[in-house]
Amino acid sequence: MAHFTNPLATPSQLYHQTSFSSLPRDLLEVVFLSTQCLTQAAGLLLDLPQSVTAQANVLLARYWLVDSPMAYEFTDASAAALLIASKVGPLSFTLKDMANVYGYLLSKESNFLRPGYEATNDAKAYYQSDADVHAFHTRLLAMEARMLYALGFDAQVALPHHLAVTYIQTLELVGVTKREAAMRAFHYLNTALLSPQMLYLTHQPHALATAAIYNAAKDLGAKTPGCEWWEVFDVDREELGFLVVGMRSVQTLLVQRKEEMPHLLEGVVTRRMIEEEMGKRGLAVADASEVVDEESAVMRRMDEQAGVN
Repeated sequence: MAHFTNPLATPSQLYHQTSFSSLPRDLLEVVFLSTQCLTQAAGLLLDLPQSVTAQANVLLARYWLVDSPMAYEFTDASAAALLIASKVGPLSFTLKDMANVYGYLLSKESNFLRPGYEATNDAKAYYQSDADVHAFHTRLLAMEARMLYALGFDAQVALPHHLAVTYIQTLELVGVTKREAAMRAFHYLNTALLSPQMLYLTHQPHALATAAIYNAAKDLGAKTPGCEWWEVFDVDREELGFLVVGMRSVQTLLVQRKEEMPHLLEGVVTRRMIEEEMGKRGLAVADASEVVDEESAVMRRMDEQAGVN
């Protein structure tokens, strides 16, 4: 049953994630929301299965538990997570494809997080030269090495989507087709990937699947069994309630943050933008120094650890 479970974050790790970064909570949430949405957009443009993109979202969340988001550019972290997740299965894109996708998403032609934006169709705005692709490749390799080292080279992620389908097949949902219930449950499971509460790091897939089904049934007006059916799937009422509220709050939080900081959530959020916002608030970014030859530094730490062991 190990392939149905994930390693969960400990309370100390969650506390460490908010304490070792000098970012206030609202900016940390903006960075997380924007970068996870960026990963989803890049996966879509690269024609990757949602399962691969979802795994990348989880790997990125895991990485930011042990390393500061400000240590690297957010787009590089997003690209590295996608690259690592895609390597678990067949690699269906080249690094040049990835450079072009992120170049486009970062350009003024992209409507990323800008609904209704009309582009000028200027291809020069996102054209990637050989030098640009080479620079991206170099940064990506350094980021991949750093992320793998931070994750202990464990890139396995168990997703709850297939469990949700299995659970729906066993439940007697009245007033809705199983396909409708599954599609709505998938909506909540995919939305939960963007939750700054990091629901995928604090709860196992079976609990996420159960909460998504509960939300789906409520939205569709489906009648569920009269008993406490979630206990059959080893989920208690308290955990179910937390996840139900957590999944429903993501959209509200995104809207709230966009209203509070529209200049940050219109397009791709970059590290420089966060540093400028911190400067406006009179706060210092203690961990935003430039990374010098980070790939060599990571490899050196790995060699030192191997020597100790």
